[in-house]
Amino acid sequence: MIELSRDITFGQYINNGSALTRLDPRTKQLGATLLIVLVSLVNQFIPFALCLLFCFMIQRASGIALSYVLRGYRPFLGFLAVITVFQILFYYAPPGQHQTIYWQWWVLSISREGILNSLLIILRIFFLYYIVTMLMFTTSLVDLTDGAERLLSPLQKLGLPVNAFVMVLVVALKFVPIFITEIERLIKAQSARGVRFDQGNALQRTMKLAPLLIPLFISAFKRAEVLSTAMEARCFGNRPGWKRSKRRVLRFGRNDFLALTFTFIACITIMLINYALS
Repeated sequence: MIELSRDITFGQYINNGSALTRLDPRTKQLGATLLIVLVSLVNQFIPFALCLLFCFMIQRASGIALSYVLRGYRPFLGFLAVITVFQILFYYAPPGQHQTIYWQWWVLSISREGILNSLLIILRIFFLYYIVTMLMFTTSLVDLTDGAERLLSPLQKLGLPVNAFVMVLVVALKFVPIFITEIERLIKAQSARGVRFDQGNALQRTMKLAPLLIPLFISAFKRAEVLSTAMEARCFGNRPGWKRSKRRVLRFGRNDFLALTFTFIACITIMLINYALS
């Protein structure tokens, strides 16, 4: 039996009362933004090791089991492996850069620079996925929306529909676990009728999953219609200049200030080390 909810954990919220969960959502969103920028700019292995140490501290503060977090990587490990192989075989060094080639045939080659570049790309993908996943794990849908609206509120004065944009983005992210649950329900219904999704090669399994797309899209449209009706019944965005009421007021605390300051200092330090090694 295929149980997607056990492997695809992206978008789930775990309210375990940990120190990271209790932080202000704006603190977590600003910290996640700083870390995403940091990981996107780092291009050396030692700074990545320091990023791993920082992620270990985040993991301890979240109170979430590491095995549960790592479980979310399983669905796309095969895809990343294929991308890595293609990246290595078709890598070409920039003009003027020395390339140590270990094997070459026609347009395919394996070089030291290609392997190192592919490893850096994979590490960057793993870190980016981890940062976004931890933000989803430790922040509820309401807190994500409220925090993003407060952070982007200055753009509202320029006439940009910040509230609507944030709501669409957050709802799209949180619909991921809902769709996963729906796919799992359809798979179990077909399995009860004798369809075996865990047998056959990759192509055969894909062909068995293809008929599930139509009922999945129908269910998605129905959920979207119900959600839009509920939002309209609550007068969401019914007039220009509207402002959504809040269940609670967000306030920065001492722990928020310390966490954000420590994250900022750590990012600056790692960036300086990266530039020094470049």
